[in-house]
Amino acid sequence: MTAATALIGVDWGSSNLRVLRIAAGGAVVERRADPRGAAGLASGDFPGVLEAVAGDWLADGAPVLVCGMAGARQGWVEVPYCPCPAGVADIAAGLVRPDPARPLAIVPGVAFNPGGVLTDVMRGEETQALGLAVDGLVVAPGTHSKWIALDAGRIVAVQTCMTGELFSALRKATMLGVGMGDPGGDTDAFRRGVGRGLEDRNLGAALFSVRVEGLAGRLGPTGAADYLSGLLIGAEIAGQDPDRLSGPLTLIGDAALSARYREALEMAGGRDVRVADVEQATAAGLWRIWEAGQ
Repeated sequence: MTAATALIGVDWGSSNLRVLRIAAGGAVVERRADPRGAAGLASGDFPGVLEAVAGDWLADGAPVLVCGMAGARQGWVEVPYCPCPAGVADIAAGLVRPDPARPLAIVPGVAFNPGGVLTDVMRGEETQALGLAVDGLVVAPGTHSKWIALDAGRIVAVQTCMTGELFSALRKATMLGVGMGDPGGDTDAFRRGVGRGLEDRNLGAALFSVRVEGLAGRLGPTGAADYLSGLLIGAEIAGQDPDRLSGPLTLIGDAALSARYREALEMAGGRDVRVADVEQATAAGLWRIWEAGQ
């Protein structure tokens, strides 16, 4: 027997949409996905897209909780960031309901503003991190990787690294990308890139090594992509406080990318690196926030 729907969870990223039917306690009953991400929508488009993707679920009257870029300035409705330290109750207190006639709310993102100075923000990853219910360091690799520190169940710091976007830009708009294939097929090249990224603090010079390695015949088109990926991930990790890598660290995101980060983190000395299920963490986070808001 299929569990009853207690909550409809929506994770609205910049480039895609995920809708989850969630049972009491946070378990995922059913899922749907759609490529209409928040970045391509005007404010008035969001209700119609959600209706098109999950209208039959919405008809049952279950409450709906939306996290991610739907709450951004260019999203459905702007939802103010919740300042760190931020726990489940703090996030729940900042929920915004765009239409009082509907049981739908949007989750605020989190802002890191030490000393009253805004230094970083995130939307969506806070829900995933809080769904893990762990303390320590959580890393959400992606276009904009997030390094999230949690203490006593609250998010206390966040740092964003534009590693994925930089990788894409270098491949598409620089000489390094000429003739470069897709990554994923050369583990040795990836590890060599990680090693260079971990050791060389001069990123500009390290990047040119992609070109040199190719000229020297040590990298083919696919290897070049893996080497560049490793180099950028290694440089991202090298920019972290080494002490932060010694304790428990949880990766959450795309499975293949998380596996790459895990390998790179272990090369950097990480001794307790775990990979979490991003869908389950999102559902659990949405459920915890919803419960706290009742």
